[in-house]
Amino acid sequence: MIKGVQWMKIKELKNQGMKIKHIAEKIGVARGTVYNNKDKEIRPKYKRTINKPSKLEPYQGYIKNRLEEYNLTAEKIYQEIQQLGYQGKYSLLANYVSKLKRELKNQAVIRFETLPGEQAQVDWGSFGSMYDKDLKKEIKISCFFMILGYSRTLYIEFFDKADLEKFLIGHNHAFEYFGGYTREILYDNLKSVVIKRAMRAEDSDFNKKFIDFAGYYGFAPTLCRPYKPNTKGKVENSVNYVKQNFFAGRTFNSLKELNKQAKIWLDQANQRIHATTKEKPFDRLKRETLISIENKKMYDTNIIQYRKVFNDCHFSYEANKYSVPYAYAGKEVAVKKEKHMLYVSYQNKEIANHNLEIQDKGKYITQSLHLEGLLDVRLSHGIKRPKKKEKATVKKTIEILNYNQTIPSVKQRDLNVYEKVGMLCKN
Repeated sequence: MIKGVQWMKIKELKNQGMKIKHIAEKIGVARGTVYNNKDKEIRPKYKRTINKPSKLEPYQGYIKNRLEEYNLTAEKIYQEIQQLGYQGKYSLLANYVSKLKRELKNQAVIRFETLPGEQAQVDWGSFGSMYDKDLKKEIKISCFFMILGYSRTLYIEFFDKADLEKFLIGHNHAFEYFGGYTREILYDNLKSVVIKRAMRAEDSDFNKKFIDFAGYYGFAPTLCRPYKPNTKGKVENSVNYVKQNFFAGRTFNSLKELNKQAKIWLDQANQRIHATTKEKPFDRLKRETLISIENKKMYDTNIIQYRKVFNDCHFSYEANKYSVPYAYAGKEVAVKKEKHMLYVSYQNKEIANHNLEIQDKGKYITQSLHLEGLLDVRLSHGIKRPKKKEKATVKKTIEILNYNQTIPSVKQRDLNVYEKVGMLCKN
């Protein structure tokens, strides 16, 4: 683009009889520029051209990531980005894919290999649903995956929930299976790990319970880079491998049976020759310099929950009602589940425990000892006796609580007695 001052100078020097070559040298422009402007009567004006963004531009990052991970055809990518909203022509995409493939082919690709004991990768995999004959209900199946980066030793375990408690249990069992754990573990942006992901991992808000877990063992949790799925390729490849080589074509009657078969298959899979390392994962596991769990107590993965005790001396847990001693009615108690047991405490003192009811819902689980003496407290005040209808209501309440003791013969009292007892329970 020639400036107005330059055009003016060209005209001036031309009128002085200077040759095009010398004008170009004096002004510092190309000879062609001088030639094209020496005879123009009007100062050149240029319209600013606005470069419209390509319709393909919003999808270029997605296309590049896909081609870095898989050698897909332009037609396959065209179908994918059409579903994402691309409305441009196929030819525009095809030219871009062809150019990008040439660039990727010319780049020197070095496979990232971790050192022994350096890193493991963790993720969840979804495996649909099944009817569990033990639980007598339909459940969703989620599989916990952990793979050691150096040896490629794999651990899997199936759960009916992909929550934080199961997530931590999966870690503990994987550590026991491997005999230790790596110095860092790589995660995707899972809610069990990070509540709010920032561009820089250190600026993210981590789950406090998970931070306690990682701190207890002393490993460093590392987050995948956003929009870079290939950074955890080892564990993602493992998910597909398990689906194709274990899960497909098998039938299971329960989660327990599923994990039993998975354990047998897992031991066999870790004895195969790995396609990448050309060695058996179990053989390379011997060279992993893992942080040992020997003589170390495993982290308590049970999540403590808090429940308010109703005036009927029961609290609600997973759609059932469990009793506590009547003195704790109206109090808030701590409830911890361990396997098939519920442990209830108040101010760090255990006050009750129950077998967890896993088959039925809406059921009252009552221990008669928890209500022992409650009837005497309720009837210990000398006030005029209640009406027959009111007496029947009290009796019905005791039956609902599964109070199976024989009701002693007592004087009939006014219902104000029961109201005062209720106030005592609340206090």
